[in-house]
Amino acid sequence: MANIILADQSAAVRRAAKFLFESLGHSVEVARNGVEVLELVKGMSPDLVIVDARLEGFEGTALVEAIRALADCRHPCIFFVAENGSPMAVRSALDAGADDYLIKPFDRDIVSFKMAQARARGRLVERPHAPRFVQDNSNSWRLRAFSKAV
Repeated sequence: MANIILADQSAAVRRAAKFLFESLGHSVEVARNGVEVLELVKGMSPDLVIVDARLEGFEGTALVEAIRALADCRHPCIFFVAENGSPMAVRSALDAGADDYLIKPFDRDIVSFKMAQARARGRLVERPHAPRFVQDNSNSWRLRAFSKAV
């Protein structure tokens, strides 16, 4: 189970992507802009950060560079997200420090494959996380351990 920060300006994209990653067994926190991402990275030291190319407050790959420049946190795996996969855009993201590149809309199989690749390269290291309580749509509180409600 990876502890993920997902950043996108669109609430609909955040909801859909959060559902996708949680259905794959991961814990997801969402952010609307680059400032929120940096605060979350400092506070929770995530395993994976998924950064959209168009976030308020940061231009293009600047947020990737800002995350990599943080001295007081371990360096998470970073996936850069955009709506196109042009070679120039991919190269720019990788040069800024991203570990991989995703294209919207997310495909479950491709996301799983990219995460497996990051694990195999040693860039995505999932640490055990303490169980936490979450509220689901039934308005009941359940303990989430290893990303499965019990």
